[in-house]
Amino acid sequence: MILREFLLESLKFGSMTDREDSVAVAHDGTFDWILAADGSKGHHSSNVQESLVSWLSSGSNDGIFWVSGKPGSGKSTLMRFLMSHPTTKTFLATWAGEEPLITAGFYFWISGTLEQRSQTGLMRHLLVQLLDQEPHLVPVVFPARWKHLRRLTTRERIKATVAWDLKELKEALRWFMQHTAGEAKICLFIDGLDEFAGNHEEVISFLQELVSSFTHLKLCLSSRPLPVFWEAFGKNPKLELHDCTRQDMLDYSRDHLLADPQMQSLFSKDPPKASQLIIDIVDRADGVFLWVALAVQSLLRRSHLDFPQLQESLLQHPREIDDLFTYFIFEQATTDQTTTISRIFQLLNAREDACNATGQEEATTMQLWELALADQAEASELSIPEDVQQASDEQIQQICSLTAHRFSNECAGLIVTHRPNPATIRVHHATSPSAAQLLAQRKVTYVHRTVKDYLSRPEIWTRLTHTSNGRFFDPHHALLASHILQLHHPLDPFLRHRQIDEWWPAIPLAFTHARLAPSPAAELVLLDAFDTALCQHWAFRDPAQTDHWAQPLFSTYEMRKRAAFEQPFLSLAAKFGLARLIRARIRDGTLRPSPAPSPSPARSPTIIPLLPQTTPFLAHRRQTVYPLAHPQLLRDLLQAGFNPNQPYTDLQGRTRTPWIEVLAALREAQRRRWLRYYDTDPQGMARVAEIVRVFVEGGADVRAVVPADRWDPEVSAVDVVGSVWRGLGAWEFGVLRGVLMGRGGVGVRERGEGLFFRVWGV
Repeated sequence: MILREFLLESLKFGSMTDREDSVAVAHDGTFDWILAADGSKGHHSSNVQESLVSWLSSGSNDGIFWVSGKPGSGKSTLMRFLMSHPTTKTFLATWAGEEPLITAGFYFWISGTLEQRSQTGLMRHLLVQLLDQEPHLVPVVFPARWKHLRRLTTRERIKATVAWDLKELKEALRWFMQHTAGEAKICLFIDGLDEFAGNHEEVISFLQELVSSFTHLKLCLSSRPLPVFWEAFGKNPKLELHDCTRQDMLDYSRDHLLADPQMQSLFSKDPPKASQLIIDIVDRADGVFLWVALAVQSLLRRSHLDFPQLQESLLQHPREIDDLFTYFIFEQATTDQTTTISRIFQLLNAREDACNATGQEEATTMQLWELALADQAEASELSIPEDVQQASDEQIQQICSLTAHRFSNECAGLIVTHRPNPATIRVHHATSPSAAQLLAQRKVTYVHRTVKDYLSRPEIWTRLTHTSNGRFFDPHHALLASHILQLHHPLDPFLRHRQIDEWWPAIPLAFTHARLAPSPAAELVLLDAFDTALCQHWAFRDPAQTDHWAQPLFSTYEMRKRAAFEQPFLSLAAKFGLARLIRARIRDGTLRPSPAPSPSPARSPTIIPLLPQTTPFLAHRRQTVYPLAHPQLLRDLLQAGFNPNQPYTDLQGRTRTPWIEVLAALREAQRRRWLRYYDTDPQGMARVAEIVRVFVEGGADVRAVVPADRWDPEVSAVDVVGSVWRGLGAWEFGVLRGVLMGRGGVGVRERGEGLFFRVWGV
């Protein structure tokens, strides 16, 4: 039981249900016709209805049903309706007969995390759902994993991590299908194939191969009507949603307009004109449900108008969805409203940029509380409180309600909030979150993918970001301020502790927003405030400067007992590449070169200097949150007198210098093929060569030798640089090799040791 749960938990990922949670629930009565036994609600689509019902309930040879539709036609809403509606399972049960019925679903989402837009995410999510229903098959579908885990002790198992690759996951899904053949019937619902971030033909081929191999499997798929999907599924049972939902759109428009008291009064005075207005809305939408929803919201904001004015307003709404967005953002809105829209969109985009830089895809979607504080921070002069105090429900309600109201009134319905999955809601200990805390944790997203696609057009984004009502707006500055305010006004009760994991998601984002911000104030002022705020949360045990919240981010507890880091906060800033902050602290004297190390008392940890924290990611980020090393930051430190040859003892107990760390990283980069042949990328080989040159000009020991380790032989500075030059055609390194030798550098061979040349061939 424990092993099964361990494997199932390892398959899960944090954003697993985000897309499903964000898909709009069908309006009352919408899509009912598609599952109506008598066809009463869908006479206009009776053939489609009969086709779907027949496919669900019969054992035909067509294992795939394709839901096609224009962008914004409601495909995801229909798929959510079908997956959750009990009648769907009733029809599928007819097909299953005496055998158990197993269902599962997945929503591809191009705007989501890697797992939400990849085959790996598809397989993991499907397997979680399938194995939750058939847990006894876990050992069968993962035989090698199961065998390996059974060999581990409990302690080893606790420390174990599981990395899933696509090949293994596909094989596991095939094993599941093979072992349920003749035992169950399975129907999978997969939405948004066009949002798969990969080769569409590859995922199509896998799904077709799967359904053709197992007759007890059905697949209900949805996508835009792209040629690749028409070619693959055009001959399967299908429906084109934009041709089937006219009555649903009429009902939706009527119900939402009549829910407004002013509209209700107007409609009662002239029913024929009311009916014509609703018909005109649906006619202009041309099958795009999103168009209907946005147009209805727009008319509701004008509910004080009469019918001729409403008709005139409707005619001003362009028919094409992209043109409609332009109308809402740039033409219909006031200058202040366009400025608000621009700010909100820039905040959402800046968060995506920061998450792309750190790889924290789970944090891409912001919570309402985060966005509200960022909006508040820029709307007025930022006032950072001195103390930490839990945000009261009244504060949360006021701030979040105001921000949500601005979305509704000024963003034309293009931004929405939705409830998070209950499993992701933060709670303190065993207490249930209040209504205000639930409001704060609502997720903020674009109303539809088409909005993000529209904003991604360079000409649109340029126009939007230049709409500032005369004020410069820095979204990264605002989001960093939001992180500070969140620390000062936590949603949970304030309690000092040393559990850095609780703050970790915010730390890389805060440092990255500071680095990406065009304004230096984010680095020079707000990061100090961020440090101060986190220090108030940190439970200090030792008055020493090294007892700091940043210290645990460099190593494990066991390693930190052996070594501590010089000025942990600034060392972390250097690791995140915050050159402006480091330069400012050099100027004001806060950051100075450390003196030569003196022998440490017994059991006292050695101090690791700041300089080597700038280069651990010389040529490859290794899937970390940190950026690649930057030459200018190193130049500033070396010009300030930091010693590239300063010896210290690292976390593994080895004697190193900052320069030897660079050479060792360069040696590893070539062995692991992180450097490319004839690389012309300015952030590639040229950047690495510039870092080496900066070290040499800063006084690096040209005769330095990197000790051998279990992967690489002993090498000198000349050896490493020469190997990159000859092995990868990097002319910059040829020049550097000449500089090193001109200053007295020698290779291992010149010192009578040929091992390097036999292994490396230089």
